[in-house]
Amino acid sequence: MGHPDVESKAREFEAMIRRIKDVISARIMFSADGQVEEIHVLASGSRNAKQLVRDVESLLMAQGTPVDHKKISVALLAPESVDSEDERVRVVGYALSRQGKTVESRVRLEYRGAGAEGTAQGPSTGDARIRTTAEATLAAIQRFIKSSSVLFLDECGVVQVGTKRAATVCVLELEGDLEHTYIGACLVRQDELDAVVRATLDAVNRRFSLWAVTQRVSPTI
Repeated sequence: MGHPDVESKAREFEAMIRRIKDVISARIMFSADGQVEEIHVLASGSRNAKQLVRDVESLLMAQGTPVDHKKISVALLAPESVDSEDERVRVVGYALSRQGKTVESRVRLEYRGAGAEGTAQGPSTGDARIRTTAEATLAAIQRFIKSSSVLFLDECGVVQVGTKRAATVCVLELEGDLEHTYIGACLVRQDELDAVVRATLDAVNRRFSLWAVTQRVSPTI
């Protein structure tokens, strides 16, 4: 961005967007010629993301700056009220197998008494065991989702945090034209794969009860 006038305009718009109901923070990126390129909004999960996008569009339109809704990205923090044990996805089991140069991960989850299993494959090199485990976890979660939302793994890894190690996972949810980002983490206590599964769940657990679910049962690991 760089130009003082553009920076001032961005700060002004960000302040206005933060006054929208349930918005926590906002960040606007402008192009060199002063056009809005990206708008990133963080909000509580008590309102629909589509409504928040419409509110941002309307606000900027009123300021004489029309923006394509596809340039607006909303990340939602789920309400604390849904964070109960009954609303948590539980880990039933996970397994990792290798066949030649391929590694396969399988993860079995349970939600409200229903089970689902996800699998993922990758090359048997580097951090493939970690990535395929996260992808298998998301595949199992996806089987519970009845809405149009689709989950993708963005990044994952095991990092050093002081004297401890933790698994971190970044999940993308595509809901039509909208994109949401969730991040989860879990300390490595038993082994890395266990932490990866739980970090993936940590990223989506609070959001989970806001999605419709369907009971699908798959074979036990």
